[in-house]
Amino acid sequence: MRKVKVYLNKPQKRAHLVRAKEEYGVWGRATGKTQGPIAERSILAANAMPRGATGIVGTTYMQLLDRTLPPLLKAWERFGYYEGVHYWFRRFPGKFQNVPTAIYPALQPEHCITWWNGHVFHFISQDRPGLANGKNLDAIIADEVRFMNHKRYMDDIAPTNRGNREYFGHLAEHHMITMYTDMPTTTEGKWIFEKEQQMDHSRVQQVVNIQVAYNVLKAEHRLSSTTKARKVWLERKMANYEFVLNELRKGLVYYSEASSLDNIQVLGEEQIKQWRREMLWPVFQASILNQRLIHLENGFYPLFDSDHHTYNDVNYNYIDSLGLYLPPGTVEDCRKDNDVIRGKALDIAMDHNASINSLVIGQDGKDPNPGGFGEVLRILKSMYVKAPFRVQDLMQAFHEYYKAHNCRDINYYYDHTSLHTDSTRTESIADIVTGCLDKNGWKVNRLYIGQQPMHETRFRMWGVVFTEKDPRFKPVRFNQDNAQSVIVSIQRTAVITGKNGFEKDKRPEKNSNFPQEEAPHQGDALDTLYIGKNKNDYGYVNIETDLVFSI
Repeated sequence: MRKVKVYLNKPQKRAHLVRAKEEYGVWGRATGKTQGPIAERSILAANAMPRGATGIVGTTYMQLLDRTLPPLLKAWERFGYYEGVHYWFRRFPGKFQNVPTAIYPALQPEHCITWWNGHVFHFISQDRPGLANGKNLDAIIADEVRFMNHKRYMDDIAPTNRGNREYFGHLAEHHMITMYTDMPTTTEGKWIFEKEQQMDHSRVQQVVNIQVAYNVLKAEHRLSSTTKARKVWLERKMANYEFVLNELRKGLVYYSEASSLDNIQVLGEEQIKQWRREMLWPVFQASILNQRLIHLENGFYPLFDSDHHTYNDVNYNYIDSLGLYLPPGTVEDCRKDNDVIRGKALDIAMDHNASINSLVIGQDGKDPNPGGFGEVLRILKSMYVKAPFRVQDLMQAFHEYYKAHNCRDINYYYDHTSLHTDSTRTESIADIVTGCLDKNGWKVNRLYIGQQPMHETRFRMWGVVFTEKDPRFKPVRFNQDNAQSVIVSIQRTAVITGKNGFEKDKRPEKNSNFPQEEAPHQGDALDTLYIGKNKNDYGYVNIETDLVFSI
């Protein structure tokens, strides 16, 4: 047997010692979630329960393929487990390799990993609910759980962690749960904080103390100088400790938090300093220092609900046709998007600024969520380029992403700010956008919305839109993956009281230390798109071109 030495930081070491049946962690950026507890506990589940099954859960299947599985497989190799030798990724092992058949065999290899002892890791995502159907799992592992719809997880996936008690019911590892994430910054992710209240601190400390004592005995047992009689005594003592630890870990819940500073030996001090220079203080507090900052519940878009108003819709027929491995960049165009209505024009709107140019793309269509509303405006994607890149670069990026779309028509909505020219620029932004799209073969339908309504009007408008109680106001749904930047923008746009009532807090746009992709820019593009598409239904008044509606 080959010995593998692995460095563990403090939170990784403590998780290694506790090994609770249920483990939940809120750890900052680059603290070693996957390299530590996720990899270790997945190996533990597979080795402890031969022919059993573990569900690797993600919000989307693309998350699993792009962000969860690649670092997990790399971590397994770090622990000495290799593809084709100890496990088989999205393929079955050959018959000559004599791998036992799982208790509940996988029917298709494309959605699983087979371990050397017959244990199977099933890929399960919330956007492909059929992957969980009929599963009988012995463990669950999930990363990035702050993005997960927790209610749907409890209804659809948690019940699959069941059965096989006749095989593994005596083990503390049976039906183990492992969930990790970075710090939630919206109310939808707050559920994980409740796990801290479920932790028995004294029992956790008891497990740590006994495990440390066990490790001391084990180290002595390995010494060549230890006599045979002493080894027999140590083995009997260790067996007693193993029994006690197994019983203590049954039903034990462990919750931990860790900041990036806990992994500073690996990251280095300069990396922390760089993040501090690049990030606004509240972002640094949440992402790096791992401080709880659930904020902006009363922002400019206070009624936006990231569970209700978002969806996932990937064209997995296309993804599955690409083969077993997906190198970065192979699925970065609209062919992977199942929500794009073929043969129908794309609707776009922009916000332009010296520091960042933003674009929001949408289409009207049926609500993609189960039991949906009916007709909604679907925000298919948001894009941006930051200085020194220009509007022309953004339009080229749009073309590269959507050039496979089979309709070349574009409805381009813009307001008065896109018509400005000066002594250094004879073309307006609207002219530049139109010219770039024309050059690439798009047919642009320019739709001028007039002067942008006042902030107070837009504030009240979005309140009505997101409550979905006024039939005149079409609901909006956001593609959770593709429109993530505009989602973050509206989640982090604060409201202030100005001379004309409620206004967007635009100060982050003038703060060079604030990530401009998280400032109100993209929310402004969203405003333009929604108002442009629906202004004829709602009407305008006077020269202010203010929307008319009653609440």
